[in-house]
Amino acid sequence: MTIPPFIEQWGEPCCSKGHATRSGPLFTSIASLRFFLLYVTEWLLVLHGVLHMIAFGEAVGYIRFLYVEICYTIAAMMNLDFVCQHPDVVREALRKRHNAQNIDEILRHAEQRRGLITRRDGLYSTLKEVKESLRTALPEQRPPLNKQMKAIMHDIQLLELRISDIETRLQRLLLYLPNIPHAGVPEGKHSINNREVHLWGEPLSFHFEPLPHWELGTRLGIIDAESGVRVAGSRFVTLKGLGARLERALISFMLDVHTREHGYTEVMPPFMVKRSVMQGAGQLPKFEEQAYACTADELFLNPTAEVPLVGLHADSILSGDELPIRYAAWTTAFRREAGSAARATRGLLRQHQFNKVELFQITEPGRSYTVLGEMLTHAEHILQLLELPYRVAELCGGKLPFNAAKAYDVEVWMPSLEQYVEVSSISNCESFQAQRANIKYRPEKGARAEYVHTLNGSGLAVGRTMAAILEIYQQADGTVIVPKVLRPYVGTAVLTAR
Repeated sequence: MTIPPFIEQWGEPCCSKGHATRSGPLFTSIASLRFFLLYVTEWLLVLHGVLHMIAFGEAVGYIRFLYVEICYTIAAMMNLDFVCQHPDVVREALRKRHNAQNIDEILRHAEQRRGLITRRDGLYSTLKEVKESLRTALPEQRPPLNKQMKAIMHDIQLLELRISDIETRLQRLLLYLPNIPHAGVPEGKHSINNREVHLWGEPLSFHFEPLPHWELGTRLGIIDAESGVRVAGSRFVTLKGLGARLERALISFMLDVHTREHGYTEVMPPFMVKRSVMQGAGQLPKFEEQAYACTADELFLNPTAEVPLVGLHADSILSGDELPIRYAAWTTAFRREAGSAARATRGLLRQHQFNKVELFQITEPGRSYTVLGEMLTHAEHILQLLELPYRVAELCGGKLPFNAAKAYDVEVWMPSLEQYVEVSSISNCESFQAQRANIKYRPEKGARAEYVHTLNGSGLAVGRTMAAILEIYQQADGTVIVPKVLRPYVGTAVLTAR
């Protein structure tokens, strides 16, 4: 039976790296051996209980018992076991993230669960003894034994209901635990605490009063905010004419560079995903309020192409020869998120619907941080070709994405804001998503399957990149020069009002 994709696992710590990771040989420690034995024991108990319930006609008990075991498999047990065995590691991870979640409730429920399971197992042993006695009992001895057996089975069912209730609470709490930050992640809570890695290019000085891209786009007739609001409400825009063509040109240009120069395979995944896929990618349950849902079909509009790309390999075991897997995907992304300052949300900066080219890689655990560096250069390369000044910042613990162990932001210079604005966030999720989505690989034939590491990043956010082009390449006469690399796609060297 496969592990449900929505169960989160933390796995074994790797002290040599100074941070927790979730991959490695099965029996590298007593704890990992204990996980395996726990798995075998749990399923033997499942079989034991099911046979008893079927034998004595307890169909309802059988269905409920099997449902609980399917929905709460060894995946959750490994997660829970890690939290219970390494509470200080988990507390330190939450502290570094400035996450207020308290694991004391998890530990308390776990202790209650252990006690109830011990009592349940004891009753199963007693039930077995009573059953053996029935086989040899005289007719006059059977009525009290049957009565005792029914009482024991009733008590077992009550305990199972209590265990199920606790496990449901535990599962919910465990799903809200974020990834453990890499040891090198900077301390801090706010963007000001991010560590600047490097700058590329110089912000331009204009000899005229530059316009913000939303005003420039309106004058050129390529950005129509009013019609977007008329059709869908606030935070939607309509691109027209050369604006729509520039957006399409950027998508094609980015995909061409990533597929032809960086070795990615182009993918066009579904724009809607199942709940299990959202959970596997780490979007649910934490960010459910930010997602657009089609409740009748239990589908969600994807908030980023990373989500369906994770789902492509959910519940699968890849061969070592298949790795690394490199995907580049364009999708429209949908988010309810609200911005902060009004100026920072105008125009194309923070929309509910926006286009994005996503980079996604699946790799062996030992190479994921090398791949992280490679993906960072791939995102930077797009800005360099467009000749847009930018900076790279390593995110501090408080700004780290929920599913990331380490992340970098690539930020383009936005003259209207006089600051750098994120156009890409490159993250190494280590095995966090792989464990939730159950994605493994087998290094070689006959070897034990291990969890892969997944990495993702924008390559780039199209709307914000377009906004930067409009603002940086604008001219005093109100026209906009098209970057050289985009001219074959756009079909013109200058954007003018039409």
